[in-house]
Amino acid sequence: MKSVLNSEKLIQWADSKIDGLEVSSDDRPRIVASCLDVALEHQKAVILLIANKLYASAALIRLLFEAYVRGLWFNYCANDKEIEKFKKDKMNKEVGKLIEDIEKIDGYNIGTLSSAKKAGWKAMNSFTHSGFNQIVRRNTESTIEPNYEIEEIEEAINFTNAIGLLSCLEISFLAKKEELSIEILEKIKEIKVPYPHNTHGPAFAGLVIVLLNNSPVNYHFSSSVTSAAL
Repeated sequence: MKSVLNSEKLIQWADSKIDGLEVSSDDRPRIVASCLDVALEHQKAVILLIANKLYASAALIRLLFEAYVRGLWFNYCANDKEIEKFKKDKMNKEVGKLIEDIEKIDGYNIGTLSSAKKAGWKAMNSFTHSGFNQIVRRNTESTIEPNYEIEEIEEAINFTNAIGLLSCLEISFLAKKEELSIEILEKIKEIKVPYPHNTHGPAFAGLVIVLLNNSPVNYHFSSSVTSAAL
């Protein structure tokens, strides 16, 4: 599938740009960078699963979105007490509340994330928890097997890569690399996404359009952000 090959190239490009970047070793930036790194690993996993036609397990897409949202929230919204609470593995805010907090911040206050969640959250949950959207796509007229439309697979790939690029953008902000931020923004603009082919389906394409039109000012699995005291 051409889109899988293109995704591999995009991932390799992104890895080459962020590999070796340094961020502060303080708790907050380490947590933020780790969330974003998890998002990037989920991106790679989704593309790898789709490449091997393991479409149902590509429901990692919701986890990818959540990791990105958490990275934003910890960076821009969480207070010191909330950081300490998280270090004890306590987190009582749902994704909707995290997004609500994020969208109070300048540069993120245009409703991008809330619109994206509205467009795709129900479908993402259905795929993640073996809901009807997932189960109905395991059936043909005579067999039980994967039966996903190619357009739906393409939409999932585009959404996955969009979140991956936006995660890279946040990493460049965190590392204070302005020129790299500009380069990533230009790469985001190169992505061409058609409108959803089926308004009753997962609507990942609509979600991608929302994200990429409103983004803020390898398979080399070992690539990560290096933490170092600045």
